[in-house]
Amino acid sequence: MTQKVLRVPEKFDFSCHKNFNAQTDQLLKDPEVTVIALDFSTVHYLDSAALGMVIYLQKKAKAVQRKVIIQHAHGTAKDILKVANIAQFIEIHD
Repeated sequence: MTQKVLRVPEKFDFSCHKNFNAQTDQLLKDPEVTVIALDFSTVHYLDSAALGMVIYLQKKAKAVQRKVIIQHAHGTAKDILKVANIAQFIEIHD
């Protein structure tokens, strides 16, 4: 199991869409990567587009037998993930 960490930007919104998809698509193409860990340690803001990107990544990962986890979420970002019930789809680690 090889885990790759992708640091999510402080302001995670639709403006991150192109870069986020390019980075995650590259990780999904790498046969060595079995887990993509989204590092939320610096995230202070995320919107519904960001939540959609995370859910879509999880669906793409599942289709190729990969796993997505969220780690180090805190404050408002953690609260938003909780309210959006993201843990129903993706493991959230402290």
